[in-house]
Amino acid sequence: MIKLVSSHRRAFTLIELLVVIAIIAILAAILFPVFAQAKKAAKKTSCLSNVKQLNLASLMYSGDSDDTVAANSEGLVVHPITGAWVPMEPWTGLNGVFAGADYGFGGGANAPLGFMDPLASQNWGRSIYPYVKSMDMFGCPSTSNDLDAALAPTTKSGSGRTSYVMNGCASNTSVTGASQPANLIVFSGRATAVREAIVNPRMNTFPDGTTKANDVDDSWIGFTHDSGDNYGFADGHAKFKKRNAVTFKEYGFWEWVNVNGVWKDPATNPTMTSDPITGTNNWGNWGNCDPAQVVN
Repeated sequence: MIKLVSSHRRAFTLIELLVVIAIIAILAAILFPVFAQAKKAAKKTSCLSNVKQLNLASLMYSGDSDDTVAANSEGLVVHPITGAWVPMEPWTGLNGVFAGADYGFGGGANAPLGFMDPLASQNWGRSIYPYVKSMDMFGCPSTSNDLDAALAPTTKSGSGRTSYVMNGCASNTSVTGASQPANLIVFSGRATAVREAIVNPRMNTFPDGTTKANDVDDSWIGFTHDSGDNYGFADGHAKFKKRNAVTFKEYGFWEWVNVNGVWKDPATNPTMTSDPITGTNNWGNWGNCDPAQVVN
């Protein structure tokens, strides 16, 4: 006698389907934040690698340039009036002159390719680019283009784009002349990607021979990753630091600095206090900077 086998198959019940969906939802709720953190960490690591590469490019440039750090035009002029700050030229501007009207930014009519434009002022980005040969390394993957049309990078071939800034106190100085190269910041991260290879702090040489700098404690510098950023140092190494752990001394300030209206000795290690979350922006802090004179 032949035994018939039933072809009927039992389907999932509605309750079973709901249980499976609930389990998937719970797993997603647990794993998505983990994936997001992993992606964030990967971008931070990629950014650190970029800073390291810019550091190495800067050192190679210095090796071919009589031990001198790449300069922006602000490091090559002497202001004729002691104590005057306004005409300082920290940007890759229109004509390379230090008139107040030259704050036109590298995106001006005479510099459509930003810091890579042949007519832009001398700047660190264009100087070290031959040693990097990749514009991608000039930008942190965690940053987006600046929304200001005067600052935002263009899509023109060969144009400059960077989300890093160079320490103006190190501009046009001797690499081996720095008293503490392992503690001298050369590159920092900034909030957005722009067409400008700018410096921060802004340094200028005055007729009395001093090199003063301001714009040192800005809220748009040093907060790309978890209230901190990746920093490149004069000896070639790069590392992450919380912004409130960065000292004025690490930027090359060696004498008294004016911190929020109070004069402080850099040797006491006062740190940055600006914070974009609270809206605190102490860009006006200033003092004498000279990497060769920084002491422990």
